[in-house]
Amino acid sequence: MLTFTIMKFNKIFLSVIFLCMFTVGYSQNNTSIKPVLNAYLGLKDALVATNNEQAVLSASGLVKALSAVNTADLNAASNKTWGNISNDLINAAKLIQTSNDISVQRDQFVALSSNMYLLVKETKADVPVYYQFCPMANKGKGANWLSLENKVKNPYYGSRMLSCGKVVETL
Repeated sequence: MLTFTIMKFNKIFLSVIFLCMFTVGYSQNNTSIKPVLNAYLGLKDALVATNNEQAVLSASGLVKALSAVNTADLNAASNKTWGNISNDLINAAKLIQTSNDISVQRDQFVALSSNMYLLVKETKADVPVYYQFCPMANKGKGANWLSLENKVKNPYYGSRMLSCGKVVETL
């Protein structure tokens, strides 16, 4: 009888452990963030190309992706980060979306990129994401952005200074 009870306990215990492992693994995928990163990268590319119209369209897609984030897909730490920065992300994306002025779009991209860095660093994308820096952007204060490419393509100056900057971190 005791052996049967121990075996039953072990079976239940192992089932609970497996269920916990599966749930933690799924919740850490942060799948809602992938469309956000993709939309952000599209916006970055529009700014690299100095295409204000495409930047508006890309920002619209980013606003939709940000609004669709399902916090149930986020682990606890990512959910906390999301709660701290989501409004700032949405507001910056909306300001880019409503402006046709490339300089205003680039100014808003500074704040957007700072918060995207926090989000991507916390949620850990399944591909390398490069955090890049241009010392001349943001009126000489410097500014960062995210890229899937190690090669610098500066969204703050476009073709005027396309390669100005460096990779400062790989996420």
